[in-house]
Amino acid sequence: RVARIVDARDVDGADKLVELTLDIGIETRTVLAGIKGAYAPETLIGRYTVMVANLAPRKMRFGTSNGMVLAAGPGGSELFVLSPDEGATPGMRVK
Repeated sequence: RVARIVDARDVDGADKLVELTLDIGIETRTVLAGIKGAYAPETLIGRYTVMVANLAPRKMRFGTSNGMVLAAGPGGSELFVLSPDEGATPGMRVK
């Protein structure tokens, strides 16, 4: 689904994780994403992205993640969060 990043913050004690609050139209979800090496959390707020919303919640060491944000690249500072074109709105299904 298309999601708008409502809030983003560092996860205390985690080297790679950022906690994202995502608006997916019908609800908001919290997702823990391993993108800290590539993005400062404050630069993500308001941005649109693509997430996998049909995953079971996953309990992790630092909390529960309710989905997955899609990104490309080898990792670390070379990681690129996918973004939809203009006109996409939160909650739209990706086909």
